[in-house]
Amino acid sequence: MNNNTYNGFLNIYKESGWTSMDVCAKLRRILHMKKIGHAGTLDPMAEGVLPVALGRATKDVDRIGDGVKTYRAGMLLGVETDTEDITGQTLKTFAGKCWPSEEEIREAVMSFLGDYEQLTPMYSARKVDGKKLYQYAREGKEVERKTKKVQILDIRIEEIEAPHVRFTVSCTKGTYIRTLCKDIGEKLGCGACMESLERTKVGDFTVDTAKKIAEIEDMAEAGSIDSLLTVKAPTAVSIGKFDGTHMGHQALMRELRKTAQEHRLKTLVLILKFGQTGILTDEERKQKFYDLGIDYCIELPFTKDMMNMSAEDFLEKILIGRYNMKAIVAGDDVTFGYGKRGNAEFLRANADKYGIIVDLIEKVRIDLSKAPENSVVSVLAESKIKAARDEGKNETDADTAAEEPTDTQVISSTLLRKEIEKGDMLHVTRLLGAPYAITGTVVHGRHLGTDRLQIPTMNIPVPQELILPPKGAYAVQAYVADSKGVFDMEHPMHGMANLGSRPTVEGSDERQVVLETHLFDESGDFYGKKVRVELCFFIRPEEKFESLEALRRHLKEKDIPAVEAFFAL
Repeated sequence: MNNNTYNGFLNIYKESGWTSMDVCAKLRRILHMKKIGHAGTLDPMAEGVLPVALGRATKDVDRIGDGVKTYRAGMLLGVETDTEDITGQTLKTFAGKCWPSEEEIREAVMSFLGDYEQLTPMYSARKVDGKKLYQYAREGKEVERKTKKVQILDIRIEEIEAPHVRFTVSCTKGTYIRTLCKDIGEKLGCGACMESLERTKVGDFTVDTAKKIAEIEDMAEAGSIDSLLTVKAPTAVSIGKFDGTHMGHQALMRELRKTAQEHRLKTLVLILKFGQTGILTDEERKQKFYDLGIDYCIELPFTKDMMNMSAEDFLEKILIGRYNMKAIVAGDDVTFGYGKRGNAEFLRANADKYGIIVDLIEKVRIDLSKAPENSVVSVLAESKIKAARDEGKNETDADTAAEEPTDTQVISSTLLRKEIEKGDMLHVTRLLGAPYAITGTVVHGRHLGTDRLQIPTMNIPVPQELILPPKGAYAVQAYVADSKGVFDMEHPMHGMANLGSRPTVEGSDERQVVLETHLFDESGDFYGKKVRVELCFFIRPEEKFESLEALRRHLKEKDIPAVEAFFAL
């Protein structure tokens, strides 16, 4: 399970018959994560709004649980039970007596408006001497407990048709509606218990936007859970497409963390997802931001509704309303809202109105003639650039490397995509601050590498959503994850990989792209293990050989020596 998959609050509609913990257990199974908690218990018979915290949002549960709650309740006059609701054992009935008048019922109900001392019911999760009250109750014991002051903020009587009464109540944390029903019955002298309960609001979570578990399951399968998430901690937000997490994005993240720290805020990256392809998979992109020290990372599909949303609405309803934004940190070319009217000028003009901090930074520029810095292939790249210029070992690369830029360039996703599609992996490394990588689980192939070519390989299916460099042979570095999914980045394994559809192999499907990696001096069993393969240098394009034997000779005599020479530089 990955606790970084989702971070934020879900508005769940709890159905009757489930406990609040049942809901959390179901969500752990659906979302494949452990760290899940709820804000405000609902009894099994009750339905309605149950805010659920995922991942890092579990630290903010109290922000929700302390909020005002609203319920739609049904009260049955003339019956008292041990649980104070209709599911319990009947203790007393008042059949045969005349019901109080409608006026008397109204007066009794409304008399509880304001503060009142409420005795905690025995069937509750509150603890006495370290033991939950319902545990004593199930043992047939009744223990002494203190009353607690609660506050009924509003009561609206919807219907009186004795012995049934329907009302809506808003109250503070810790109020038991079934106990309120019981106390109203005692005041009327005929007894009462709660026969139905629906929670319609908790803070700003409302019943009209709550999702049932079946709906959550469908949305998880469709990969759209992020669109439901909200954040309650005050945040510093950065917004953009972020499809590559390049060096420009990393500079922005440093500024975001700095602003958040200065103003005691949580950091949130809001990814506007425009398309289905990217330089990283959705999971990898999120993990990258978490590795960069970001607290919350949420993907928001750029829908037609969002496209037509005004800049004011996007700021109020999305950034502030949904994500509690107190500061925005973005590039000076930031845009959002209809017609891209949510720009730098708009943000500065509205900062005081909305009480937000606006921190806009210039785009990072780069000179691609320089070697990568702080990268595992920095020395290799610098040497390769020099070798290509001075000795012309690789004519294509020499031409590329020798093109001295007349000026620096803005680091952008567009530039990064261009360099990836060209296959200039040294420039890609410079832009990303690390080599371009493909991560996946090693699967069984036809074992041609081991049986026919005598060059064993690890086969990794390539995610379809990735923007890929040209098909062909690459010098690579690989890392194998441990049982917890963590890569030992201090010990790279060198090798050669082919990215492509294996045209020489009979029956191969050119639409299915696979990364086959041969590691030098490594002979372990990697099947089923998670592997990260970094494409450091493009050796040659993929080609179809006349036979597997011809392919084997080319690999042995040309490709492998070329890769070894690259790593020897």
